[in-house]
Amino acid sequence: MSLSRFLRMAAEGARSLWDIRLYAFLMMAGLIIGIAAVTVIYEMGEGVRARVQGLMENMGFGADAFYVRSGGGSLGFRHGGQGRLTLTLEDADALKRLVGVTLVTPHQNIRNKKVSHGGAHTSVRLIGTTPDYAPARRWDMQSGRFFTQEDLATRQRVAVLGNTTVKELFAGQSPLGRTIKVGGVPFTVVGVLAPKGVSHRGGDRDDRVMVPLSTAQRRISGEDKVSGLRVNVADDADKEALVAEAQALLRQRHRLAPEAPDDFTIITPEALLEMITRQSRAMVFMLTVISGVSLLVAGIVIMNIMLVTVSERAREIGVRRALGARRRDIMAQFLLEAVVIALVGGACGLVLGLILARGVTWGLDMPTALSAKGFVVSFAFSAAVGLIFGLWPARRAALLPPLETLR
Repeated sequence: MSLSRFLRMAAEGARSLWDIRLYAFLMMAGLIIGIAAVTVIYEMGEGVRARVQGLMENMGFGADAFYVRSGGGSLGFRHGGQGRLTLTLEDADALKRLVGVTLVTPHQNIRNKKVSHGGAHTSVRLIGTTPDYAPARRWDMQSGRFFTQEDLATRQRVAVLGNTTVKELFAGQSPLGRTIKVGGVPFTVVGVLAPKGVSHRGGDRDDRVMVPLSTAQRRISGEDKVSGLRVNVADDADKEALVAEAQALLRQRHRLAPEAPDDFTIITPEALLEMITRQSRAMVFMLTVISGVSLLVAGIVIMNIMLVTVSERAREIGVRRALGARRRDIMAQFLLEAVVIALVGGACGLVLGLILARGVTWGLDMPTALSAKGFVVSFAFSAAVGLIFGLWPARRAALLPPLETLR
């Protein structure tokens, strides 16, 4: 078909659609809703993925590190209880000796620890760790300093606070040089961490107090083992091989039988991202099925209304056939009209979806992200609906006997 013939056919289709504009609107209504739903769902999926990647980068949990957590299990589940500590400082020293490992940072994590200053009280996450904790996580200081290797070696009672803790205990005043009590033990505040915001699970990462690991073990927890080890690797190292080597080394050190499960969990950023992406995809898939049903209904509506218009436009079809139009021309015109209706409905649905997505972001604090792929998916769905459900009405119009249509 030549371009001029196609343009003439498109112009004739546009005039025909204008003549039946009420029908055209009814055909587009369901499609608009379906495409809007697909757009919102797709943007939510992309937004969740983008937020997780941003949070991981913000946490310093990039491609140059992996994490070893006490207790066996998987990312979402643990074996042997959540409070079981299985890692030691000797494990950290052994991992440091692996070729390709640049830094190992142990920490001891104590949740819901009571902290007070004067008459103010709050519950925080207490973290006993080493001076490498902040640089390993790319966590800057807002004011003051982080504790030093000397503080660690001499078990100094010094503390670094998160922003939320500062707000709750000091009401906007500088905490530097002041004393807080952690479980009744006095600590001098030497620094304040830059704010980090919420984690991928929605928890506040600024409601914490950090103290030297040796001080936490001696004066607060009385526990020699640690909650986890962060392992930084060299840029040119094979991280996958290092993870396998670290797993074998820890199993050997913990004297685990070959058939026994790990009593620790190794978490890589890739595995974390895959888990969260899998969860978001499950939600997106479920919602996509629902929107797919609405698109199916919209397609059926388009097909039925077009069948009605075929009967109402029988005389027009007969006149065109009498003037030399072939069956394939009639079929092409009706198919073109169905696709145009679907694309216009898809465009309107896309605009509505973008507006709704911004509303979701603003009202529900759910992440959404614009994506060129989302635009392509929406228009592909629209064109497919128009082609599939416009095929039968177009074929029926093409097969109408010319003489009967002119009576």
